[in-house]
Amino acid sequence: MRPAAADQLSAEPYDGEVGYSAIEELSYEAFIDATDGFAARFRIRVALRNASLSPRDAVHTVALPFAAHLEGLAIARDGQWSAGVPTQVTAGSDRRDPGSVFVRPIAPRTRTDVPAAELVVFGLDPGAIVQVELSARVYPRLRGDRWELDLPARGSEIPSLAAERRILVTGLSAEQAFFVDDRSNEGRPFIVTRPTDGVTVAWPARIQSRTALEGHLEAIPGPPGFDDGDLRLFLRLGHVPAPRPDHVILVLDGSLSTPERMQADALRVSRALFSAMDPTTTFDAIAFDRYVTPLLDPSFGSARVGDPAALARLEQAVAARPRGQGTDLAGALVDAARRSRQRGAKRTLVITFTDGMFPASLRSSEVAAAIDAAAGPRHPELLFVVDEPMLASSGLSLEHPVAQLAAQLGARISLKTLAQLEARTSPELLLAPRVLGDFTADWPSNVTLVDPLPEGLVAGSFVLVRGHYVGRAPKGVRIAGRLGSRTVQRRVSAVSVSRQPSALAASLHDVATAASEGFVRPPWYRDDQGRDAERAITQAGRAGDRRRGYLDDKIFRHYLTTRVLPRARACYNRGLTRHRDQSGRVVLTLEIAKGEVMAADVSQVALERPDPQLLACLREAAWALDVPAGKLDGRIYQLRYPLRLVAPAAGKTEGSVERMSDEVMEELLRSG
Repeated sequence: MRPAAADQLSAEPYDGEVGYSAIEELSYEAFIDATDGFAARFRIRVALRNASLSPRDAVHTVALPFAAHLEGLAIARDGQWSAGVPTQVTAGSDRRDPGSVFVRPIAPRTRTDVPAAELVVFGLDPGAIVQVELSARVYPRLRGDRWELDLPARGSEIPSLAAERRILVTGLSAEQAFFVDDRSNEGRPFIVTRPTDGVTVAWPARIQSRTALEGHLEAIPGPPGFDDGDLRLFLRLGHVPAPRPDHVILVLDGSLSTPERMQADALRVSRALFSAMDPTTTFDAIAFDRYVTPLLDPSFGSARVGDPAALARLEQAVAARPRGQGTDLAGALVDAARRSRQRGAKRTLVITFTDGMFPASLRSSEVAAAIDAAAGPRHPELLFVVDEPMLASSGLSLEHPVAQLAAQLGARISLKTLAQLEARTSPELLLAPRVLGDFTADWPSNVTLVDPLPEGLVAGSFVLVRGHYVGRAPKGVRIAGRLGSRTVQRRVSAVSVSRQPSALAASLHDVATAASEGFVRPPWYRDDQGRDAERAITQAGRAGDRRRGYLDDKIFRHYLTTRVLPRARACYNRGLTRHRDQSGRVVLTLEIAKGEVMAADVSQVALERPDPQLLACLREAAWALDVPAGKLDGRIYQLRYPLRLVAPAAGKTEGSVERMSDEVMEELLRSG
């Protein structure tokens, strides 16, 4: 599937022109002015050239980052820049003086979509080049010791658009680098990317605040003469200090759903983490799939992070243990807590490397209670390193099982992709914040929320809550949440922000006249072109909504019938050799992620005679399910497979196992 064509450039057509665009975009540059606050300045600069032999108009639709607030317009010709001024949108279509340039913001279709800007250029002379710069206020998120801002994909290749996108971050010192998808500029002024890629731009954070929960409240007054206005509350987890352990336990997810190289990448990253620690710090390691396996016995407790021989033994143990089916994360964490208690460490850090795919039926409260019982009075600090590119790009919702578990355990969580982590950046993992739960906000009575409040915040997440007030704008709001057993709260004062202009006008000749005439689309630009352009912006911004290889109940029924049902029949017929009159009903329950059976069991058992061997055999039959994994399928599925065990007819030796229902699938999690 080709990516949606987000940015679109349409030029005034002349009779007989087919497959030709008179206006072409010569360059596209994205500037980010580095900041250490909630808002940063983002600028898009494009150069447009009239390649025809006659004056032409152009309409250019440009996608903006999430929650961007358009603020400015400037144009330049022959190196002379002219600033734009606010204006209004005029109904209908019309012409404007040559050299007039207008822009208006396009609001996102839903609260999770990206906004856009519609740029109109009138009467560009043949062969002339005009530079246009749009500026907007944007809101980066804080992840570790970096700020990050996602830039939407421009879409599939359009001949009239520039073939590359240049990205620049300004305001950094000479020794500081910025990154695009973890690729450093390495002293170069810019990084070139393909316009078809949505990318994440990151730059160093010089944090002054040490607040665990951060908020920023903007009050936007209504138009003159109105006594109401809008509110925008931005939320994120703040900077937290890194732990300083005296003992580290590595927990490696060895389930089949994990990337093939994840364990090797985890060991490489662990070496880098260890090199930044006191060399006398001790470490231990365990792996898990369906079963939990210690990796360093019998040298438990004696390995030190500065000992190359101990690290070599660990690598050998990991290489000797192939990945397997199942995900007993709870057992692994409880075992880690028990081993920490046996070690007698005062400050244990348990680092779990995983793809984040856990059974959704895992009871977080039960896991927390089991860990508390195993750990004793000294509870280890927990860090989940979630190595899953889907989650790294789309974010992690609080409803995801790994986020739910981390919130219950007071654990830190990181979404860094291990394959892209270098030795010098690996220690950033230790700066990952804990998951915040039980979020609340104390709003005044004259405020109505447009967006629901989040239940909590996850590392790297960036939440926008919009509201509306009537009467006096609120002076602030009190926000609170829970980090493990600790409650955090703070009051966020409101900052007054001017309304986004309806439109902006600029001119190469007379800006006052252009502003008085107002924004308008040219007569040749059809309404359906505008609707198509806005729809494309929405589609390109919804990278996580693309359906790629998701499973359905039809697929599951097929593989249950071919893989599980024959094994269940064999189990039942073996059981008949023990109890000739055995019959009844059972339900096989399974949880699937990325093609892997994470958990399988037998429930709702109603047998004529108790038979533990039969139930154990049926459980193994459920584990035998094997389905194709969708490449980008981040969902977790629960299957219920009811079976009827029918005793053999008179004179027969074999009974039958029949499926009782076609409704086998319940989708537990939709992620990405």
